[in-house]
Amino acid sequence: MSFSKQRRQRFISEAHYNEFTNDLAETIRLRSECLINDKSLSQKAIKTFKWRIASSLLEVQILNYTAGSPIQELVQSFTITIDAFDSFISIEERKQGEALTLEITQLDAYVYVMWLLSLAKLLGHEEQIPRIMGWINKNAEFNRHRDGLFEYIVQKLTPETGPIERTLLHADVYRPLAKVIVSPAEERPAFVKAFLDGWYKKMKDCYWYGSHTDEVGHSSYFGYWAFEAALVTFLWDVDDSSYRDHLYYPKDLIDFARSRTEQPSPENDLGPQRVVASQPCSQSGFWYSPAKQNSRAQFKQGELMPDFPDSTYGATIWYWDADQD
Repeated sequence: MSFSKQRRQRFISEAHYNEFTNDLAETIRLRSECLINDKSLSQKAIKTFKWRIASSLLEVQILNYTAGSPIQELVQSFTITIDAFDSFISIEERKQGEALTLEITQLDAYVYVMWLLSLAKLLGHEEQIPRIMGWINKNAEFNRHRDGLFEYIVQKLTPETGPIERTLLHADVYRPLAKVIVSPAEERPAFVKAFLDGWYKKMKDCYWYGSHTDEVGHSSYFGYWAFEAALVTFLWDVDDSSYRDHLYYPKDLIDFARSRTEQPSPENDLGPQRVVASQPCSQSGFWYSPAKQNSRAQFKQGELMPDFPDSTYGATIWYWDADQD
């Protein structure tokens, strides 16, 4: 299939996809190598590099979705993205007068959190939702019980219960989506469509807005997707037939999520994914860890995975290598 037929959004070209994919891969590689090898890095530099790695990995995920990659590929790589965010959050500390990076009072951060929760649920990585919520609860004073839409979604995704106030931090953008969850079923599709219709033009303050207009080689466009619309559609079982083909609606993701609900896959369909250091190897074969350069090695099932405690990259986590030759 040609790239133009495979892509999921018309703004992306094959030239841009190849160029930006290489740029992001180089960004991740260079910063990862610095974290591993340079013991003189300041805390500020370590924090900056870890954030750039995490955000670049998320952009890679979305870019691949935009370009038409199979959903299964996103499923397999998502945990690496979450681990990178975890490594960043673990060292972030609040400074006087500054907001934390994932403080949802900021629109950019609110969107990021919505994207992460949406991808975790829609890709079938529900086990990552408590980790994401741990980052949010670390800054509960500013992140919790201040936005009704967010709290309703959290109660759908976690065992949390309790009354929720109908207040919105970013009402201009999210009011239509919030109406979905408090409206009768027959009225919900119209509210999701209204949200999608206004979503992009109300995201002007986000760093990625307008990136599709940049020249190839200078563009940071990775896709415009209202993943939160798909999440609400899935969680509240909204009939999406009237907006399935909307430019910003990730219909392939929700189709994947719904197919899993209808026909659950065996737990081992994806094969081994990750093993934390000092835990037994889950399957014999080749594994690698971003915590050490050229770490790829072969392990036997049951063998304890090595730890690299001196690495400035963060926790040592081993990933199954798709190439087992």
